[in-house]
Amino acid sequence: MSSIGMNKLTRALNSCKRTQRWYTSGKKGGSSKRYMDRQVRDPYVRAAALEQYRARSSYKLIELIDKYKLLPQASNTCVVDCGAAPGGWSQVLARRMAGKGAEPRVIAIDLLAMRPLEGVQILEGDFTEASMKQQIVEIVAGRRVGLVLSDMAPSFTGHRSVDALRTTALCEDVVDFAEEFLSPGGNMVLKYFMGGDEHELRQRLRHMFAQVKIDKPNASRKQSAENYFVCLQKE
Repeated sequence: MSSIGMNKLTRALNSCKRTQRWYTSGKKGGSSKRYMDRQVRDPYVRAAALEQYRARSSYKLIELIDKYKLLPQASNTCVVDCGAAPGGWSQVLARRMAGKGAEPRVIAIDLLAMRPLEGVQILEGDFTEASMKQQIVEIVAGRRVGLVLSDMAPSFTGHRSVDALRTTALCEDVVDFAEEFLSPGGNMVLKYFMGGDEHELRQRLRHMFAQVKIDKPNASRKQSAENYFVCLQKE
């Protein structure tokens, strides 16, 4: 690594350490300290700070894009990121697709407000509602939708089976959305949690796509029950 790269990495690590000292110097519980210790040690957290990504989850998408060649190549296509906040996946898409077609090529949707991102059209609202779908139609403006993404997760209850079922319900909403908006030949990435109705969901996806694969990127924590459906070539 060059001296410039080492300096950037050192600054990122020092920033993490300063945050850890601040966080653990107050009256914080053991779980808070464990969280901060994990963040400081996490190479993807450090890399995200170094490369100015909003979330470590950016590296999950980077790995999936490179492994499966997910991005649409035609200049008249766009992509939709459902449940996009805080914007880590949308950042990856915007960087990878910059200068390769009429903008915005990335449409990011979330119930939560997001800070602006260059090359990204951000919509605040529910992607299942008719009014939001109409906005998407207007932004797409006759172009193809080549990729639909969802890294969403529900509000967790702490009960793994309940959380898995809630995630499956979110997945079904995204699949409904993809049936309506994703163009033939397009791809989809969908996060789910093991322990729900993922087998039935997989069967549904197999009727929609030429290939349906299951992946757990390296950036996904080993103890997490999350996996990803990688769906290729909508039929």
